[in-house]
Amino acid sequence: METVKKNGAKKSIWLLAVILVSYFIVGFPDGAFTVSWLSIRYEPGFEGMTVAHTGYILVGYSITYTLAGVLLSWFNSRMKLQTLYFWGLVIMGAGFVWLALSPNFTMALAAITLYGFGTGLMASSMNSYMAKHYTARENNWMHCSWGGGASLSPIIMGGMIAAFSWRAGYFLITGILAVVGIMLLISMAKKIWIDGDEAEKQDDKRDIVKEEVKKQYLTKKWHQAVEILTFFFLGGTDYTLVFFTGAALIARGTHTFDDVVMFSAVYYIGMTVGRMFFGWTAKWLKEVPIERIGVAISLVGLIIVYFAGNIWGMVLLGIGLGPLLPTLVSDSSNRFTPRILSKIVGLELAAFGAGIAVLFFITSQVMYVTGNYDNLFPLALSFIVLVFICNEILAWALKREQRKGEGAK
Repeated sequence: METVKKNGAKKSIWLLAVILVSYFIVGFPDGAFTVSWLSIRYEPGFEGMTVAHTGYILVGYSITYTLAGVLLSWFNSRMKLQTLYFWGLVIMGAGFVWLALSPNFTMALAAITLYGFGTGLMASSMNSYMAKHYTARENNWMHCSWGGGASLSPIIMGGMIAAFSWRAGYFLITGILAVVGIMLLISMAKKIWIDGDEAEKQDDKRDIVKEEVKKQYLTKKWHQAVEILTFFFLGGTDYTLVFFTGAALIARGTHTFDDVVMFSAVYYIGMTVGRMFFGWTAKWLKEVPIERIGVAISLVGLIIVYFAGNIWGMVLLGIGLGPLLPTLVSDSSNRFTPRILSKIVGLELAAFGAGIAVLFFITSQVMYVTGNYDNLFPLALSFIVLVFICNEILAWALKREQRKGEGAK
């Protein structure tokens, strides 16, 4: 069974199904850790673990996540994207097992750093594959699948902590990864992936067409720099909010641990709903309007959470921020030529990881030093505004290049 997608390439509907099912587990690390760390810090060997320690953990995770994106182009010159995707899953699973067996903070940090590389490799390779072969609609669907994994993993981890321990939670998640890994191996054996010669021939045809209208694309170095900054601020926004909002509300004395689990879950549910809805509307609504609407909704959600501590604010944050990453990645194919697309997507995901490391660390230290968790909200607000400004600069630059191209014809 086949369906025609981006660039006129024919792709099996089963391939899209494999991608959607497998990308589900890429959301597991984020959702699981937002809940597990609340239990980890009370376990023998982890005593004295404060909010400042989470900054170090996310820095370790993000450094290797970023490194995977930076190295994507080099890796891809030696291996197919789907092969990189599989090995990313293997590395992630190894990191989960290591974390489940870790006796202290240092070993846990090493384990999280390892699975950060695996997660980054999976995310950058598959986002590059999707940007090259699929549209914003399918890309949103893929990230919608990620949201499903991120929504389910806090519930899985919370349930395992209640029944057994956080270690048992990571062993269970590793078992799920193993099943997905087998599915990927079967899909590669069945040769349903588009790769190698066929993909290169398609890209050659696109290069010829785009060479004729190259003035309609962003070609300057500062364009790439602003694109990377957009993802940098987006990464910081996403992770600081989902990780610290629950802790901030607990610090106020208005919410419990069970509330935090639910807030994390509904945030990712909101992301899933947002990606599903905007993936559906992407056929009629272009990327830039989706990006603007997403920012507006997320700002409303942030205000509701800050002033009311209401769970619906978290839902709106998820709905607003959810479609931004996949839509911005898909928009890269409109802004940059195919010859540098894999490199750009790799750098975008690397910048996303760097934003997690730097902005998450800054936020954690500010809250720790001031003793005021509510400082999270003005910082998150500034990150969202910077995402909007950077994206508007690129939208304006592309329109200017398009006008130049029309004037030259």
